[in-house]
Amino acid sequence: MQGFFARMRERFQRFMVGRYGSDQLSRFMLVIVVILVILNIFFRKSTVVFSILSWFVLILTYLRMFSRNIQRRYNENTRYLMLREKVTGLFRKRGPSAASSGRYEERRTQKGTMRSDAQHRIFRCPRCDQRVRVPRGKGTIEITCPKCGHVFRKRS
Repeated sequence: MQGFFARMRERFQRFMVGRYGSDQLSRFMLVIVVILVILNIFFRKSTVVFSILSWFVLILTYLRMFSRNIQRRYNENTRYLMLREKVTGLFRKRGPSAASSGRYEERRTQKGTMRSDAQHRIFRCPRCDQRVRVPRGKGTIEITCPKCGHVFRKRS
């Protein structure tokens, strides 16, 4: 029996060569399918609508995963990620807080953005939220924001 599953997995892997596969958008679409199925269970009167929608989204998801047009699927996923970032950005807490200052913020920086190292520390301006990099180990210093000119004190 174990050989059967190994052969099937190997055949599926050969089938998927040159195809797009799963990404964040397809996983999100599968979550939408699960939500639609759950709604279908609770709302008996509109069961046809939720059934058709769930089947439509499920088929669309698998068509994306099995597609050979990799560049187009990649662009779709990129647009989805940018939209998701805009939506989730609206709900993020802005301004100074315990979670957004200090070492947690340093670890949370993304590729291509300002990063801290052993000689520097990153703070956010309390007024405009601009990141400012300062040298470590200088004690309590006055930091002038290069964007808005606000002066604030922090311990480096």
